Amino acid sequence: MAVSTFVLPWRRWLGVSLLIAATFSAPNFASGQTSGNLLRNPRFDWPAQTNPDLCAIGVQKDNAITPHEWTAYWTCKSGEEVNQDQINRAPEFRVMTVDIDASRVRSYPTSASFFNYYSLNRSAGLYQIVRGIQPGTRLRFSFWANLLTTNSNELPLSSSRAPGGLQVRACIQTLGRIIIKPDVNDPTTVCGPWIRPYDTWGQASVEAVAASDIIAVVIDATAEYPVIHNDVYVDDAELVVVSGPAPSAPAAMQPQASAAQPTPAQTSTDIAADTPAVIIKTPFANLRAAPIFDDRNILTQLPQGTRLRLKAHTPDRQWWQVEYAGRDAYLHLSVIDFNEAARAALGMSTQPSAAAAQAPQAKTASPQDPNTPQVVANTGNARLNVRAAPSPTARILKRVPSGTRFTVLGISSDRAWWRVRFAEAPNGEAWVMAIYVTPNAAARQQFLGGN
Repeated sequence: MAVSTFVLPWRRWLGVSLLIAATFSAPNFASGQTSGNLLRNPRFDWPAQTNPDLCAIGVQKDNAITPHEWTAYWTCKSGEEVNQDQINRAPEFRVMTVDIDASRVRSYPTSASFFNYYSLNRSAGLYQIVRGIQPGTRLRFSFWANLLTTNSNELPLSSSRAPGGLQVRACIQTLGRIIIKPDVNDPTTVCGPWIRPYDTWGQASVEAVAASDIIAVVIDATAEYPVIHNDVYVDDAELVVVSGPAPSAPAAMQPQASAAQPTPAQTSTDIAADTPAVIIKTPFANLRAAPIFDDRNILTQLPQGTRLRLKAHTPDRQWWQVEYAGRDAYLHLSVIDFNEAARAALGMSTQPSAAAAQAPQAKTASPQDPNTPQVVANTGNARLNVRAAPSPTARILKRVPSGTRFTVLGISSDRAWWRVRFAEAPNGEAWVMAIYVTPNAAARQQFLGGN
């Protein structure tokens, strides 16, 4: 195991060096885990790990240091905010110890902390993926928080002097759906009330029912004003079962027990012609527990021709929820076709997609065309800036809502911008920032080498 030494240049940690073990290979620590607690490292103990920079693809963020098993996240700046230093600046993440400030640690010897200096981030915090949950189980996630928010450097620091409206809450992502970072506005994310425990410890809590055998717990923080100190300290997290699933709920699938898994024939039978269904069109397709490209989420592989009852889809229509062995699972758009009942229910063309795939591509791809490279705006409640050139200072041609789909024409050399077809541009082309859009499988294959 590699061990790296970091000198932490934190404004209140001057002169302090800490030895941090970067442990990305060990997935299941039980350090500090109490009976019945489903979390790993619930007390935010050593060792620690660095985190990738969410706003710069392929770059590690050296000042995002979190206790093992906990991942940092934050909101990236929009194009308008690039020159606004106080808004959505990436926080710093550190491990607080009793040697530095015992009042900010609830359980010896450490707590997790993240902060902004003369700035705020509209949604930032920590999350952890939890597997092996039986769908239908009611869970309670809680943690203790201690907040410092003040626009004063007068010692001792106190939130009673010009606070910045810092607050924190507990959330559960009931499907374990984390794409780049938690989306607290996703309807499958359940959040508890905001709390403001200034200069003391207070408990945040939320309850939710697991919709998958994978869920995510989220510690989410925001502030109202960019004051000198907006600092969050968290400790003693807990995820417990409140009640089990209803008796009629099916048992969680065990992917490794291949003998117990239904055969394609079992999966395909009893689907009436008037029931919306999807059909596997590739030689094999990965069936996943959650709508995300992660090998750990693969339940099994299904052969071409397998039919599954269609239940729902993600807002961008890239992932489709199906019923498999009495439970919910997910398939990506690139590996499926739809029966006529599904096409009618979704308002699609009833012409077979195979024929459509052989026809010449139209200038603007249909939303369901998996063979055309496309990106979809993924900006939550905000709008995406469509620009005339690949620069955050380039002229904005239009601001479009989240979910807007573009046909991809190219990508910048640094992969930070997608060149897209845009009819309202003088030359029919425009640019969108890569961190605010989600590419489909065809775009990733053609322009990112399948990554």
